[in-house]
Amino acid sequence: MKFRLSAGASFFLLGERKTIFDEASQQIFQLDELSAFLTCLLAEAAPAHQLEGALVARGVSRARAHASVRDYLAHLSRWNLLEIMFDENEGTALDTQTFDFEGTAVSLAFYDRELRDLVVPIFAHNGAAAATSHTAAYDVARFGERVCISRHRSAGMIVADLEVAPAIKALVTDDILANLGLNVALHAALLVKNGKGLLICGAAGAGKTTLAVALLGAGFTYGGDDIALMDEDGLFVGVPFSPALKQGSWGLLGHMSDAILAAPIHRRLDNKHVRYPTGLPYAARVRVQPAAVVLIRRRRTGPVEVCDVEPMRALSELLAGAHTPERRLALPQFQRLLDMVSQARTVELTYSSLDRAVETLRRLYDRQ
Repeated sequence: MKFRLSAGASFFLLGERKTIFDEASQQIFQLDELSAFLTCLLAEAAPAHQLEGALVARGVSRARAHASVRDYLAHLSRWNLLEIMFDENEGTALDTQTFDFEGTAVSLAFYDRELRDLVVPIFAHNGAAAATSHTAAYDVARFGERVCISRHRSAGMIVADLEVAPAIKALVTDDILANLGLNVALHAALLVKNGKGLLICGAAGAGKTTLAVALLGAGFTYGGDDIALMDEDGLFVGVPFSPALKQGSWGLLGHMSDAILAAPIHRRLDNKHVRYPTGLPYAARVRVQPAAVVLIRRRRTGPVEVCDVEPMRALSELLAGAHTPERRLALPQFQRLLDMVSQARTVELTYSSLDRAVETLRRLYDRQ
């Protein structure tokens, strides 16, 4: 495989400082002497051994050159500045599978059986026919002790084995958000019961995923724990990624404990360890009208409290997590979101006990 500085990224000097400017993120990254030298070499696609040879020619030991190049490439990929190109040296993929994430189809080509077996079960419920036209195509192969994930004509990633599945999920999420069309993506979990939706909103770490999975024991089906899509008719469907359950939740979900503990441990790019349980009751891929919008607040101790909130507050929280390719809602999109909030019950749930929170939401929802 070969590597190249991503399109839109450019090396430049500012006085004595050696830096990269990235047009896409509008960020400046500072480099040390060795990284600056390697970055200049990546103006043209080059294999890792060529970069190592250039360092050896400058007097660096072969062992240090090998380690330095791999560390540098991995670091550059975390900045989304590295394009990875597979070539004939990788041979042919041993397996290619296609997955459909609510209109965004992605193909994954695996060059290693262990990597395939680690990743595919997490996305298997999104499986699509091989002939499905895909939005993005990824190649996944080993790179020494690390793994390369290549996306054609876009920045790739170099990660550890434990990080492969979370990294692919992060890249596919970017594809979904770039492929919305006139849909609006909301940062919310979506559960479905009796043909209607329950939207759960909360800040990162508030417990959306754990609560969403816990509600499956109360007769709900799983739409998604992170992204809900609103279409042109104001109806909603979740993007059904397997839920990423963080370590603190593994012992809280008794009805799913076997499935959770049987799932491998992965490491997200923020260093959080997660499991992706399989075999969930996924919602049918039909669009629904939310009957309720729940703003969640988790606390260490205290009783469960649920109270109605002004629709304006719920609307503001949904807007804060809304995304379109234009990075703003057009008036018709805002009107559809407004209509949904106006018709749904909007409440705030404050809780410390997960079981009591589930029972409270079950009763509230069943009365709608």
